[in-house]
Amino acid sequence: MSDYSVAVYSAQECTLYNSNKAASLVDFSLSSNTSQPDSQQLSTIQQGLVVDQNLKLSRIIILVPDAWLSVSLHRVDHFIPSSLRPLAALSYAVETTFSPPDALMLSYQYEELSTPQSELTVFACSNEWGEQLCLPFQSIAKFCLLMPLSQWAAMPLRTRSWASCSRRALSVFHPEKEKRIKARRLCWYLIVCSLLVHCFASIHFISLHQQSAQAHIEHQQIQATQFAWSSTQNTNEFSESVLGLVQALPMSARLTYFESEGERAFLQITLLVEDLSLLLMEWRKHNPDWRWEIEQQPHSLFSPMSQKEVVDVSIEVFKS
Repeated sequence: MSDYSVAVYSAQECTLYNSNKAASLVDFSLSSNTSQPDSQQLSTIQQGLVVDQNLKLSRIIILVPDAWLSVSLHRVDHFIPSSLRPLAALSYAVETTFSPPDALMLSYQYEELSTPQSELTVFACSNEWGEQLCLPFQSIAKFCLLMPLSQWAAMPLRTRSWASCSRRALSVFHPEKEKRIKARRLCWYLIVCSLLVHCFASIHFISLHQQSAQAHIEHQQIQATQFAWSSTQNTNEFSESVLGLVQALPMSARLTYFESEGERAFLQITLLVEDLSLLLMEWRKHNPDWRWEIEQQPHSLFSPMSQKEVVDVSIEVFKS
């Protein structure tokens, strides 16, 4: 986050520093105890404010001596929940200043002590006084914060961010402020969660899309290979006829090898001896013009159901 400018009031003048780092180098101990001026004296101090016209300001923190505010210290015999601290600070400010709640600007500092006690320091001023303190800066900056000098000085340099100072600045009490802050925080959580879910979903969708595209390319390659292979094959009626015989083998037969080229085919079958005789008889009956060369040898296994002899048969068939 970029630096903010700092304006510091004292009994003699109002000094504007172009960054919080520059203001951090100044000793404000002499300014912290100056008495509160009246409206005429404050106007004189503000008239002496020198502002560089070329300086572009967006955010200013206006530091006011504690003596210019109503400061009260209250010790409570119990811890105060965070949701009730603004209301407790308002009650003490109203009691101290004798002003109605809607006419006050306030901030507080809460501290839990070692025993079950807590300490609440309340800073308050009237709305009219706060507006008069901010008046010279409203025309040169977009955002202004009014802050007690002691609170700003007590903050470590690394924690003096604009957000941290906003929580300590004087402001009008809003009963629904805490609820709005929680609602805004929850809304941001939901937005972040939604963005994360959408990011993961987008990444997953892109991954699936890439996988689908790759699978489509591979499928097209397979189809192209199949088409190229089928286009180079010549129709062979003899091979188709032999394949038809093979597909009609009985359940007890097992085809172990098949090869066909031109009008010649070679196949190896393992089956029962009695089935072989019937099978060859049927094949020769339907294909009398084919020539058959048959070699058979006993197989080492037997049918587990009938314990009948099984043979390995090599058959070469071709047209005469």
